Amino acid sequence: MKLEPVIRPEYVRTTLPPVKTGAVEAPLPLFQRLFAHAIVRRALVLVALAIVWEIYGRWLDNPLIFPSFTETLQALWDNVINGRIPDRLMVSMRILVMGYALGIALAAIFTTLAVSTRIGTDLLSTLTAMFNPMPAIALLPLALLWFGLGVPSLIFVIVHSVLWAVALNAHAGFLAVSETQRMAGQTFGLRGLRFVVQILIPAAFP
Repeated sequence: MKLEPVIRPEYVRTTLPPVKTGAVEAPLPLFQRLFAHAIVRRALVLVALAIVWEIYGRWLDNPLIFPSFTETLQALWDNVINGRIPDRLMVSMRILVMGYALGIALAAIFTTLAVSTRIGTDLLSTLTAMFNPMPAIALLPLALLWFGLGVPSLIFVIVHSVLWAVALNAHAGFLAVSETQRMAGQTFGLRGLRFVVQILIPAAFP
């Protein structure tokens, strides 16, 4: 027996005509599409800052204290063309490379001692606890007193910035090497620097 729904006489059943709807997704204007990109917004911020810079520089009218944006660009272009900035850039890069190389070399020595001997571990822990929290700029006056104005003072500050961070991270990476790999190296008679170079360094890399 088929059951039919009960239709109450006070209800009126009518079929509504279909409703015509517009586009569900309307295209955004060009400005909103461009403004949705972070790089466009950042470029607009830079343009606004350049405009403010140019206006204030022209209003102040003192190139020695605050040159305008266009004057700064012109001076930059002139110094690039005449070779002054490239020459000084090479000098700065050479000092940075020397400082980084010396800092990494000293960090390798401290880390090798730390993973090889208990005294080396205590030495590295003590030195990093003393010098790592100290900002490099705080040592600049001492560097100027010890080495004078010049390249050695800059290299000293760079070495301080590199040494403790590299030593701490390298030591943490070496300690994370599994005991199985350590025992394998010790089984083959690897000790000291050979153990660090052939076992710890390859195992510490991802």
